[in-house]
Amino acid sequence: MNSRCRRFIKRLFVFLLICPIHWSLSHASLVNATQLKQQVEYEILQQWQSLEQRKDATSKVLVSGIPQGYRVPPCPQALRVKANKQLVLGRNSIQVSCIHKTSWSLMLTAEIEVWRDVVVLRDHITRGDAVNSTYLTLQQRNIGKLQRGYFTRLDKVTGNISKRSLKAGTAISPSMISLPIIVQRGQAITLRVERPGIAVDMKGLALKKGRQGDTIKVKNSSSNKVLFGTIVDADLVLVN
Repeated sequence: MNSRCRRFIKRLFVFLLICPIHWSLSHASLVNATQLKQQVEYEILQQWQSLEQRKDATSKVLVSGIPQGYRVPPCPQALRVKANKQLVLGRNSIQVSCIHKTSWSLMLTAEIEVWRDVVVLRDHITRGDAVNSTYLTLQQRNIGKLQRGYFTRLDKVTGNISKRSLKAGTAISPSMISLPIIVQRGQAITLRVERPGIAVDMKGLALKKGRQGDTIKVKNSSSNKVLFGTIVDADLVLVN
């Protein structure tokens, strides 16, 4: 066997040895559409949790926009997953790209959900009903869908008055309830004047009805002077 033939055989042997390794590396990053979806969801979830992490909440990411039957182009390195803007609760536009000489990119949508225990009605109530604790429970809800607000504690809702009829399963928002009337017009009350280091109480009369925290007109029973005060509880008004 001459030297030329030996060199050819040697080169062929090296090629056959290297070729499978090269093939495996170039195809190592190949994924199908399902794997791509899972990978993007994981990457976006990590980015979201670095921005907002709550111990009492569970975050989820749902990616859509991958065409049916999509064949993911090969990429010899890690894909770049980046939001077009800062991530927010709800819908986000996401760019997935391969930064390589055979570069490619794909625009997707990522829906970010945050689930928390919120106050929900057990039973139907009607307008004007007092909301007691037996009507309430805590359930997991996606707070991204509760744009009018929500409560996470039962005691923040208990004792309030329903502003309208509400169905069982409704997540309570601040606009659905109001504090009860605890001071009636003409009611005898205690007026309190507070100054640094001193507090003076006197007898008074409510000239308007109101809820805790409301500012109402009151009258000093001794001087008949009309004043304004903030309702502290059912028989105490702090004079402004």
